[in-house]
Amino acid sequence: MAIIKHAARQTLGQLIGANNPPVEVPDDSQRQYAWGKREVDTYWDDIQKFMRARRTGAKASSEYFIGPIVTITDDKVTTRSLLDGQQRLTTSTILIAAIRDTLGSMATTWAHVTANNIQRDYIARRDGRHSQPQYFLTLSLFDRDYFRDSIQNWNETTGKAAQTELPSRPSHKLIQDAYSSFKSHIFSALSMIPSEEDRIDWLETLRDCLVKGLVFVEVQTPTSSDANEVFETINSRGKDLSTVDLVRNFLMEKSRGEDEKNRVNTAWSSLLDGFERREEIEKFLRHFWVAGHGDVRSHSLYTTIRTELTERFEKAQPRYEVRTFAAELQNASGRYIELITSGTGMETLDSLLDEVKTLGADAVYPLLLAVSGRVDHNELAKITEALVSYYVRWTVVGRRESTLLEEKLFDLAKQVSSGTSVENAFQQVVSWTPDDAAFQADFEQAPIPRSTQARYLLTMIEQHLRRRDGVDDVVVAGSSTVHVEHIYPKSPEAKHRLNDHPAWVNRLGNQTLLHGRKNRIASNKPLPEKVEAYQSSSFLITREIDIDRLWSTSMSIWRTQGIEERQAELAKIAIDVWPIGQRQVAPSIG
Repeated sequence: MAIIKHAARQTLGQLIGANNPPVEVPDDSQRQYAWGKREVDTYWDDIQKFMRARRTGAKASSEYFIGPIVTITDDKVTTRSLLDGQQRLTTSTILIAAIRDTLGSMATTWAHVTANNIQRDYIARRDGRHSQPQYFLTLSLFDRDYFRDSIQNWNETTGKAAQTELPSRPSHKLIQDAYSSFKSHIFSALSMIPSEEDRIDWLETLRDCLVKGLVFVEVQTPTSSDANEVFETINSRGKDLSTVDLVRNFLMEKSRGEDEKNRVNTAWSSLLDGFERREEIEKFLRHFWVAGHGDVRSHSLYTTIRTELTERFEKAQPRYEVRTFAAELQNASGRYIELITSGTGMETLDSLLDEVKTLGADAVYPLLLAVSGRVDHNELAKITEALVSYYVRWTVVGRRESTLLEEKLFDLAKQVSSGTSVENAFQQVVSWTPDDAAFQADFEQAPIPRSTQARYLLTMIEQHLRRRDGVDDVVVAGSSTVHVEHIYPKSPEAKHRLNDHPAWVNRLGNQTLLHGRKNRIASNKPLPEKVEAYQSSSFLITREIDIDRLWSTSMSIWRTQGIEERQAELAKIAIDVWPIGQRQVAPSIG
């Protein structure tokens, strides 16, 4: 059981005020700033509701409880290490800085004095003109410098923050976005207030709501292990801590000495610098674990990792150390980034990885990650081809149970990591892939309602037709000007609407490719009015549409039989486009 030294009510001003011990986010136990637009806007809306309620003077509206925070404190409480509450305290500081900067940009002396007081009382202060500032909130090493430059280092003469460091990580961009959002909200509110004196009063009221009205319960613990236990209990019920952060905290706790802690931080720096979005790091961690250990659900990933690694770390023989796991994680992250960004440098493989991404075939990544650590790019391309065909035949066109495909691939990834040869894995994927007869039958009847998947299927067929006819390739999938066109429209005129409209509109035989301008011209029109756009198209799949087969000129009605016939023809081509196993020539999709 965790030991709690003390739990006390604290206002925001007491937590990050000049007369209280500074709050520091320890380097070995916290995540980066993670609040996006939704959380920041919700926070702002809550503050505005509280501000309006507080104006009524009712005692029940004088405070706004914003939740608990967890700190590690020494006996005299001269220092406070923050284990839980970073997102709320950081966001509050950003809003205070936005109020400061708005006041600093005003013309009156009183506004400038108030801005400087806000800086000295709630953000940072100096003991002398040449002394280093004392920051009332210090973030961990991943965000510390950027947060200081962009938010905390205030120039009282210019009324601006330093902003010498450009955002280089996703968390930096989120800090920047939060600040910009608050400035925008403040600007909108002030634009409704006519006089500058009243605008200053409004900003001071907002400041007081924050520093005097926001209330926390600070849970003080004596050690990091006590804090972590409280931390995990609180965050098991909310969003304030992610699996990635919990894993890092756990590794820090299990590290033997500063050297291992530094190794973990090095690995985490690689993750933060290598991935563009935090969600990608979360996905990588799960796929990394699945590749070595088999399927695990996202909600139980941290518990599983903690349990299994604890057992391995505590075994005397064979010795497995935190530094080893951190190195494996960092090495795998580099290969994973190449997979999801199509950045291997081999054109054929990168084109196939583009297909994986276009299809949203995330289930194949653990196996590709396991294979990528054992073979060259040629062999990796071979199994990627097989996986793309398997995914298209099984899931996209066959509409079979996707969880079964996932289970099989996750287990196969574990087998590869355990020593199964990549060739055996390739043959296993081949054996699972629906045969040509099943694929053709599925394709003939398949509705493809997702435009990204329809675009991909039509693109690949178009490129097959161009190779067949020896026609120069065109950029399709990578072009934002190419759209999926519904031959029988999604929103037809009432007199031309089919009785069973939903059954036909998303059939692949009813879809083709058009460039944007032509697509707008043809949209929702009966077929005769689309003929010119189709016949002048640069796409063979569109130029080859048999108009008379799809539209009855004499009766002015759509012919569903023609949609079926066209889809059956596409199905025959699809067998060659997505063969079982390896392709003869791997096409590029842009």
